[in-house]
Amino acid sequence: MKTAFDKLKELQNVLLKEFEIETELEEIPRELNGLKKRFLRLDRSIKDHEANRENLGQAIERLRKEKDELKRTKEKYDSQISLIKTQREYEALTSELAQVKERLEAIEEEELNSYQEQETVNKLHEEEKTLHEELGGSIKDLEKKVGKAVEEKQKELKGCLKVKDKISSGLDEEITYKFEKIVKKKDGIGIVSIRTNVCMGCNMILPPQFVNNVRKEETIIFCPNCSRILYYLDDENPGEDLAL
Repeated sequence: MKTAFDKLKELQNVLLKEFEIETELEEIPRELNGLKKRFLRLDRSIKDHEANRENLGQAIERLRKEKDELKRTKEKYDSQISLIKTQREYEALTSELAQVKERLEAIEEEELNSYQEQETVNKLHEEEKTLHEELGGSIKDLEKKVGKAVEEKQKELKGCLKVKDKISSGLDEEITYKFEKIVKKKDGIGIVSIRTNVCMGCNMILPPQFVNNVRKEETIIFCPNCSRILYYLDDENPGEDLAL
C-alpha cells in the first residue's frame, strides 16, 4: 500500500504542475484579450463619430440654405419698405422683417454651435484613428508573443500529461480520477495524515474503528468530511507526513 501512497504523492506534485500550467495558459492571453476589447470599443466609437460628423455636416448645410433663403427674404422686405403707402402695411412688413432677423440670429448661433461641435468631433475622430492604428499594431505584435508563449506552455503541459499517465499506470482509475479532483479543489493537498484520531486536512475527529481501518493500509480510504486520502502517522514520527 505504501507503493500506492508514494505514487499518489508523486502524482500530486505532477497535478500541481499541470494545474499551474493550465492557469498560466488562461493568463497568457488576458492582456491581448483586453487590448482586443479596447480595440473593438474604439472601433465602435470611431464609427459613431463618423456618423455624428455626417449628421452635423447635413445639419450645417440645412442651416446654410435656410440662412441664405432668409437673407433673400430680408433683402426683399428691405426693398419693399420704401414702397409702402399705409401705416398698416408698414407695421405688417416691419413685423415680418423682425421675425426674419430674429430667425437669422438664431440660425447663426445654431450654426456656430454646430461648427464648434463639428470641430470637437473631428479632433476626437483623428485622435481615436491614431490610437486605433497604434492598438492594431500592438495587437499584432502581442499576438505573435502570445502565440509563442502558448505554444511553449502547451508543449510543457503535454510533457506533464505524459508523466501523469506514466505515474497513474497501475493505480485504480476511479481513485485517480477522484484524487485529481480533490487536489484541484483542496489547494493542492490530496493526501493527509491522521494524528491522534484527527484528520490533518480538516481537523475532524474520526471514529477509532475508522482510524484502525486506515492504519491497516489494506485499502485507500478517504476522509468522510474533506474527501482527502488518509494515512496513519505515528505520533513518534511526525516528520513523515506526506502532505508536507
